[in-house]
Amino acid sequence: MTWWEQKKKHRALAYYRHSAEGRQENSIEIQREAVHHFAETYGFEIVEEFEDAGKSGLNAEGRTGFRSLFERVKPGDVGYVICYDITRWGRFQNIDHSAAYEAKCAEYGVKVIYVVHGDVSKNEGDNDSFLDIQKALERKMAGKYSRELSQKVFAGAVKVSQQGNRAGGPAPYGTVRIEVDEQRTIIGYMRPKQHKSYPNHRVRLAPDDKDDTAITCSHAGTIRHIFELFIAHNYSENQIVATLNDQNIPAPVGGKWTRESVRRILQNEQYAGSVVYNKTSSKLKTKRVRNPREQWIIIPGSYEPVVERDTFEAAQTKFNLRDKRMSREEILERIRSAFEKFKSLSYSLVKSLPDMPTRNEIIKEFGSLPEAFQSLYPEVIQETRDNVRMVLESKANDVIEYEDFLVINRMFTVKIEPALPFPRGYGYQWYFRIDQRPNVDITLGIPLRDTKGSHILGYFPFLHVLADEPLICIADSSSFKIGLYGYSDLRFIFDIIHWTNTNNKET
Repeated sequence: MTWWEQKKKHRALAYYRHSAEGRQENSIEIQREAVHHFAETYGFEIVEEFEDAGKSGLNAEGRTGFRSLFERVKPGDVGYVICYDITRWGRFQNIDHSAAYEAKCAEYGVKVIYVVHGDVSKNEGDNDSFLDIQKALERKMAGKYSRELSQKVFAGAVKVSQQGNRAGGPAPYGTVRIEVDEQRTIIGYMRPKQHKSYPNHRVRLAPDDKDDTAITCSHAGTIRHIFELFIAHNYSENQIVATLNDQNIPAPVGGKWTRESVRRILQNEQYAGSVVYNKTSSKLKTKRVRNPREQWIIIPGSYEPVVERDTFEAAQTKFNLRDKRMSREEILERIRSAFEKFKSLSYSLVKSLPDMPTRNEIIKEFGSLPEAFQSLYPEVIQETRDNVRMVLESKANDVIEYEDFLVINRMFTVKIEPALPFPRGYGYQWYFRIDQRPNVDITLGIPLRDTKGSHILGYFPFLHVLADEPLICIADSSSFKIGLYGYSDLRFIFDIIHWTNTNNKET
């Protein structure tokens, strides 16, 4: 063995970790002292140290010291990593993860040893089965400790919440945290991220009624303003957003208000004075999930409310009535009312009005807003369809009405699709849903002049084999599309009928 190989064999890196909930005997200072004593006793030279203070050992994410350690072992000028014990290496829930990081060190010829195991650098060629079993058990116990601790912390937070106190986290917008003693006597207001002054004290919420000179009202006043606009003035969330932004009132996280931020406030039961806990959970560093309402801890009357309970309940009643899925008839009635009032229709107009169906409801029920508009005048659509069908029947030898399309001379099929003029800006558009079924050869689009169906403006035959769009829009200014698809009469289809009439006789 060369001099350098001998020296490398005793060069080591040290790693320390101390989590926020760790006990004093596991502090980084105590770990460092034990590791250095171990190194001196067994002849190791510690060339570099890495640490993660206040970091969980459930995974490697967020542990900058741990990740830097693996960058350092790559050059291959050290032989060991020394750690106090397996729990400091990590409390991985999958013990294979803990072993995998050791194996990663081994790929570079670096062995991980733990102070509590004593000097395991001697006789490295031996297969120490007992040590392997011991390490596996310790990894299992380290993961179990984290699970048990998580359960204890959760149980404690539930108990605190059930007593009407806040279990943790920053105060919601419009409220402040206050510290109270065992008799619920107020000790004082708490700054953001400030901890309790005494373990037995508790945290509660109170309205944040401190005036903000920049907006001439308090955050709690903004909350009350939102509820007033929603309940007393029947504003929609979008109208409230516009009002707040026009008044230059900053959103909870700064910047502009959004529909979602307003809705979250209107549905936050904490503003009615309730403790609300366990809405979401992220135990043991897993992905945060939203829990079903039956798992929430809700204790009404725990805090001084920002808005009265009756006001909050009125808002929820309005949400329930409005968010209840509308029937097809209800959607059409509201669209009809909007069109008759504004003589125009658009998704933005529907969104801005109160008690209107959502965009998703309209699309799910009708396919699109223009198609919903067509459904306002079913008699006009059906009358046009019947008139065109009779014209085709007068020219063909055989016409069979099958489902919602026509089979002509048993050789080709046509679906008659009239369309009313859909108002858009200063003009009109006609939307045609192209039938995608393979047994429909032609979707015959028929634009009408008005909602009375008093005049047919032309004919647009959309061939199934050529149509690559499910919904085609023809505007009164779309000269290209009109020239591409449009015919002034039905002679083009009469020619097809004449040809099939002749071929039917021959066959």
